[in-house]
Amino acid sequence: MPVRVTYNSPVPEGKPFTVAQLRTINFGKLVERDPQEAAKLLEAGEKDGFFYLDLTTPASKGLWKDYTACLEVLKKWFDTPLEEKTQYAYGSDVQGYKPIGTQTGATEKSKDGFETLRIAQTGLAWQNQPLPAAVLDQSTLFNDFIDKTRYHVIQLLSSFSDAMGLEGDDRFERKHPDNRPSHTSMTFHRYNKLGARDVSNVGHNKHTDISSIAFLFAQQWGLQVPSTTSENSWDYVRTQPGFAICNVGDSLRFLSGFRLRSVLHRVVPTVEMEQTHRYSVAYFTRPVDGTTFKDSEGRIISIQDWFEKKFDIYRASHEEQRKNTMLTGGIEDAKARARIHLREEIQI
Repeated sequence: MPVRVTYNSPVPEGKPFTVAQLRTINFGKLVERDPQEAAKLLEAGEKDGFFYLDLTTPASKGLWKDYTACLEVLKKWFDTPLEEKTQYAYGSDVQGYKPIGTQTGATEKSKDGFETLRIAQTGLAWQNQPLPAAVLDQSTLFNDFIDKTRYHVIQLLSSFSDAMGLEGDDRFERKHPDNRPSHTSMTFHRYNKLGARDVSNVGHNKHTDISSIAFLFAQQWGLQVPSTTSENSWDYVRTQPGFAICNVGDSLRFLSGFRLRSVLHRVVPTVEMEQTHRYSVAYFTRPVDGTTFKDSEGRIISIQDWFEKKFDIYRASHEEQRKNTMLTGGIEDAKARARIHLREEIQI
């Protein structure tokens, strides 16, 4: 990644902190099939794994506005009593409610500090696992938001294919057609403020994403990626209104023959969260069911198996997570995981 920058702002830690300098991709130029912008995207995918996507262009069709409108609906829903929300806890990893504390947290022996509402790609129409009325009453808005986000992701996949010279069935977008089932979902996260959660619930543990591309909308601090210039330290990812934060996930890394880079990341509590909840919305694009690839341990595995095994390891203990490469997608080998664990036993 480009050079780190140190900030003296009191946000997010109340002390100087470093921020990752990520490349910014112009979505309008990708739609126009600009080869230079596609090459810039490829460079970001190969070197950083994370990048900003500019949604302020007319080509984005008002996506940011749809995001803010959907977020306002979910903010009110997250404020409803827990008993109401758990009616939608189906035990599914693509549809329904996930309460706080079902996965590991960002510090040793902690549990996660976020609750979510997941909407499967076609989940607004599901009858067996219905979504809350607050969402269904705004189904046109939510469908538009999901469809527009998907449009952006398919453009990204197509641009990666162009830049890598892929043809036919090898093109990445061909692994993500609209007319076949997948584990793709839109996920709304709320990281509860300090007064509304147990202190043993801490952020989101480090991991790589299952997805091909994770398309993140966020307006608050908390997301971190490993520093490339200082061993065993983390840089914050700065949010920008009108810009999505995108990252390569395991599936695209594997489909690209490990050419594209999925990156560890985590979410940690900030000073801001002493007073307010933290919200983020992520569209996790996954290949269609039946897609296979070679994973981080050299196995030929289907996307369904990788998805299920990865979520199982998300829910495992920190000790269990260190026994294989699943959580971090092979980014950390066993020796590195053990070494990092010894150095990460600190309070966040």
